[in-house]
Amino acid sequence: MVELRVLGAVEVVAGGTRLDIGHARQRDVLAALLLDVGRAVPVDRLIDRVWGERPPRQPKNSLYAYVSRLRALLSALDGVTIERERDGYLLVADPLAVDVHRFESLLRRARATADDHAALALYDEALALWRGTPLSDLDSPWVDGVRSELERKHEAAVLDRDDLRLRTGAHAAVLARPVDADAGGERAAAQRVEALFLDGRPADALREYERVRARLADELGADPGPRLRGLHERILTGSGTGTGPEPRQLPAAAPSFSGRTAELAALDRMLTRDGAVAVISGAGGLGKTWLAVRWATDHASRFPDGQLYVDLRGFDPAHEPVPAERAVRGFLGALGVAPASIPPEPDGQAALYRSLTARRRLLVVLDNARDTRHVTPLLPGGPSCSVLVTSRHELGGLLTTHAASALPLRTLDEDQARELLAHKLGAARLAGEPEAAQEILGQCGGLALALAIVAARVAAQPRRRLAELAAELRESRLDALDTGELAASLRAVFDASYRSLSPAAASAFRLLGLVPTEDIGRAAATALLGNARAVRVLCAAHLLDEHQPGRFRMHDLVKLYAAELVATTDDDATRLTASTRLFDHYLSSASAAADLFSPHEPYVRPPVAGPRPSFASDEAARAWLDAERATMVALATSAPEALAGHVVRLSATLWRYLHIGAHHYEALTLHTTALALTRPGTRERGFADHAVGMTLIFLGRFDTAAEHLERALSLALRQRNDLLESMTRNSIATIEDIRGHRPEAREQLDLAHEAARRTGHALLEGIALCNIGEHHRWCGNHAKAVEYLRQSGRIAENLGSAGLGGPVLAALGSAYAGLGRPGEADDHFRRALEFARVGGNTNLEVTALNDLAATKSGAEAISLYEKALALARRSGHLRERALAQHGLGVAHRAAGNHAEATSQLEAALAAYTELRAPEAEEVRVLLGEGVEPSCAGRSGDGLTSG
Repeated sequence: MVELRVLGAVEVVAGGTRLDIGHARQRDVLAALLLDVGRAVPVDRLIDRVWGERPPRQPKNSLYAYVSRLRALLSALDGVTIERERDGYLLVADPLAVDVHRFESLLRRARATADDHAALALYDEALALWRGTPLSDLDSPWVDGVRSELERKHEAAVLDRDDLRLRTGAHAAVLARPVDADAGGERAAAQRVEALFLDGRPADALREYERVRARLADELGADPGPRLRGLHERILTGSGTGTGPEPRQLPAAAPSFSGRTAELAALDRMLTRDGAVAVISGAGGLGKTWLAVRWATDHASRFPDGQLYVDLRGFDPAHEPVPAERAVRGFLGALGVAPASIPPEPDGQAALYRSLTARRRLLVVLDNARDTRHVTPLLPGGPSCSVLVTSRHELGGLLTTHAASALPLRTLDEDQARELLAHKLGAARLAGEPEAAQEILGQCGGLALALAIVAARVAAQPRRRLAELAAELRESRLDALDTGELAASLRAVFDASYRSLSPAAASAFRLLGLVPTEDIGRAAATALLGNARAVRVLCAAHLLDEHQPGRFRMHDLVKLYAAELVATTDDDATRLTASTRLFDHYLSSASAAADLFSPHEPYVRPPVAGPRPSFASDEAARAWLDAERATMVALATSAPEALAGHVVRLSATLWRYLHIGAHHYEALTLHTTALALTRPGTRERGFADHAVGMTLIFLGRFDTAAEHLERALSLALRQRNDLLESMTRNSIATIEDIRGHRPEAREQLDLAHEAARRTGHALLEGIALCNIGEHHRWCGNHAKAVEYLRQSGRIAENLGSAGLGGPVLAALGSAYAGLGRPGEADDHFRRALEFARVGGNTNLEVTALNDLAATKSGAEAISLYEKALALARRSGHLRERALAQHGLGVAHRAAGNHAEATSQLEAALAAYTELRAPEAEEVRVLLGEGVEPSCAGRSGDGLTSG
């Protein structure tokens, strides 16, 4: 971007860099051309402008030299050049690139603009182009004349702008301008008098008027003109900007206000135009009043006729709401209406209020409104008043019928909360106990009131350590966030919001206290509450927040309050009925999702009665399971004894999903909970034991896993349950194989295959064949492995089962690698990884990555192992973590990265030792701690079971 400047020193700026344009005479030439940009300037006129009456001996030659140098300088700039025109020179450039021409263009636009605010913005932009005295580095008779004319235009523009400022309520900006007794004359003096008057300083305005009158009389022997005399009369009569006094009712702004910069900027935008209405809404304790008063205080000068304020106490814990009629009467008194003159009827009072505000520029702050009906009678009558409302309700009616702007207030983020607490307690206090300070911030959850209560308690007991307060918050947050006064008690604040609800909404609020996690989906909330409307009502009251489309959460402190209420207000039957509705919803939805996610093994899931939702695809089903997994697990672990059957069925329903997704920690929690709720000797006990045992295998706890699996197998054999037998023997075989017990593993796998065939379930047989193929591969018999894996693959293909097909492809990749067929191996690994990622099969992905890495070397192997290690760590899969670290150790050792190799190998050794896996000895050899093992082979999990 090129800027050609004369409103200050003569400058050429390109891309933010000021160019050297030579000495004064050369700058004179450039200035003479810039002022007539786009027009040819005759040579004689240029000589006269540059040298005046003292030209050099050969002025044309000197002029030509300067022009030549300027041409060379400007040649590097886009769109700027000097051309020869008959008897003169022409500077070609965009006129708006020359500051003086841009200045004059902006003034023309401003004077032609009907909208005062838009015109004011154009004046501001024009005057901002001035950097000082125009042509300040030049000195000639011509320059002096040009400079005087430009300064006259500047003075006129400043005066025009100040008239606009006075009309638009920006009189503070007029007062902020330095006073120059010689600039602007009587017009500028009148503007300053009017600005003082509009700023509510009539005495100062009169003093300024008297000073100007005296100066006019002394210097000119003249009286003030019509404008000043009219202003003097207005001040004396008090007619100013309206009739009556100018109320200044804003409460003092909080001295410790901090943060909320974005929200203050949003209010600036919302309340820019006259007559605007803005609503700050949000839960109790967020600091809505602080924000409103801070903004109103900072912008009071925009409203020269005053500011009205009322606390409507819509959610006051100690007082009833202030009726709108009482607030109107208070406003009338503030506007100067004598009590005897106030109409007796509310409608008459409201009409008078609207009349008095019709022509004024007022700011009306309506704090803590209960609902739209509370606000409507207090809206002023004219288009020049602005209104700022705060409420715990979103005031949808006001947004709809009065085009109000909405500013929903959220909790403070961590930086804002820390800034607020540091402002109140001092940064040194927080730095002295950083861990306690961090915990306090977390316990307060970004609620401004909670932070203020903490600060008040510290101030009251300055010797108390923050760690003690953090411990108290940890033990009982709502009790700790209470100063003993209703206005400074979080529980009292929440109670005021709760008491404003209808009975149905209050019941719904309490029942949400039963939700064990931080959020809940729309369908689940509807099931819990019995209807969908309550969700919308609670959102409108800012007691519930739709933080993602279709997902809702309470602030955790509000949630604590709701949990207290549901425990003390609702009886056991009510809570059980609601919990049952919620659990029924999750069971039916999980069952429907599992049918899509794993369609070929319905036999492992218990039947679920009741309506079932439909999912558009298996991807949608998996997305639902991912979103609701934490809630379902938490619901199961907190379920009352009466819902034991629901917990057991949920465990069985989610078993395959949790397994494939490698959600091993959550699986262990859910299956262990279900196991404790089953009766000994039942089918459910056997499958729960198997689920727990299988999960423990992934987590590397083989001995405990084996105990559960042996119990499950014993029950399966007693009950002749071929399904449970096949699944359990597959899992037992996994442990045996990992520990290098090949014969024992093969025996279990053969028996698992026989049991699978007896069930008649093709998928179960395919799983058994895949596991046998994997076993042969681990034993080094790759050709035999391919034979079994192809049989399993045909079953997967016939069923269209990606859940079976993916593991088969990965196993074939390893088998083909063992047979020396790397191309086929890579193709099968690639397809297996695609199956894994599309199907969300994390177990398959980590196994395939490790197996593929084992066929590679160098940087490629390291990259694959690192990806596998990240997945294994995230899921807690100890075996795959050990394999990845083992592989990384070998790869880094080959690359000469000995320190990294040692670190990885030591980690692998620790994991192998915990697993009692034979690879431990191989790693000891690599570390120089053991003897060469007689045989080694990669053993893994495969599908491990049905």
